[in-house]
Amino acid sequence: MRIIMDDREPELIEKLLRKQGVVVERRRIEVSDYLIGTNVCVERKSLNDFIKSIYDGRLFDQVEQMRTNCEIIVIVIEEPYFHIRRNAVPHYLGALSSLALRGVSVIHVTSPEDTAKFLAYLSKKVEGDRPSIIPVKKRRKPKSWEEAYAILVSFPSIGPKSAEKLLNEFGTLRDVFSADFHRLRRVVGEAKARKLQEVLNTPFKRVKEAKLEDVEDQG
Repeated sequence: MRIIMDDREPELIEKLLRKQGVVVERRRIEVSDYLIGTNVCVERKSLNDFIKSIYDGRLFDQVEQMRTNCEIIVIVIEEPYFHIRRNAVPHYLGALSSLALRGVSVIHVTSPEDTAKFLAYLSKKVEGDRPSIIPVKKRRKPKSWEEAYAILVSFPSIGPKSAEKLLNEFGTLRDVFSADFHRLRRVVGEAKARKLQEVLNTPFKRVKEAKLEDVEDQG
């Protein structure tokens, strides 16, 4: 069994996967969080991020990007369904129906351990016990404007369409970041403009990373 995981995913899940006997390769993946075999994309989200991505449109942008690269798409949400706030349920169910029509599976799990177990089971179903050979395309060096675009898309409120609008309007990443709230609002709307400035102006605060032994102690 072999899984390619994005190098921004938690080290804890990598360790849990290796305990399941999975061969793990970490590298930067732009299309999803995990690749299994040659045609399975898996995106891992917290429940909060999943709901936010419905509101700001990122979810369906991500799904369309995955559909251009994989035949099978799975979204793993690390939190039970019943934790959804009541006023968010209609949006959640509406998104599920749209995803179902696109052939996308949405799976709820309760912990990183369950995520790792699910990925291991999925890998075994796809590949069996022998790792498949996943073709690796030689990547060209990205152009500067592509790097600027990628940085904007990484912001929580900015999807591909909003990033393109911002760069078309302001020309450079520097000008986007230095633009005042009113100019940003005119391009991407009030909510996205406010979130973008909030992220840009929030001081860094170190967060202690969860360790494997901490999870095992809780169990």
